[in-house]
Amino acid sequence: MSDATLDELIEAWSAADAGLSTAEIDRRILGFGALVRAIAEHGRATPAAFAEATGLSPAEASKVIGGLAAGGIQVDDAGDVVGAALTTLPTPHRFRVRQRDLFAWCALDTLFLPGLLNETAEIHSSCPETGTEVHLTVSPDRVEACRPRGAVLSVVNPHALGRDRSTGPASPT
Repeated sequence: MSDATLDELIEAWSAADAGLSTAEIDRRILGFGALVRAIAEHGRATPAAFAEATGLSPAEASKVIGGLAAGGIQVDDAGDVVGAALTTLPTPHRFRVRQRDLFAWCALDTLFLPGLLNETAEIHSSCPETGTEVHLTVSPDRVEACRPRGAVLSVVNPHALGRDRSTGPASPT
């Protein structure tokens, strides 16, 4: 796989949002943030709590959650969101915040979730190639600690995979 520049990665990840209005993108970001904060606090986001947090009607909230579920978020049998980058379902990326053990869908998510939550998190993961344990402390502003020193993160260019973008628990990152 070839190396991509940061600009190329941003362009590839943003391809699915091409043509959306700024208002629609802002609405999606607000909704995503509300889901992540509810999962961190309660382990789930009910449609009613999502509606309240976003100012949507209950019917609109359920419709949005249904659309997001089609795009990869994790919804349980009751219709509650249990995964949106941050999840209650085990993955290789343990994410400890607010005295709660949660998980992240991918290693990259562990770096932006503390900023979204405005909380410091302890991350425990392992290198998929060597199995080496990786431990991070990530504040909202930066990586505060990293063991082993010099650990790096690779990300997949979705164009190289032959699709515009893959998100969610089945993403290749």
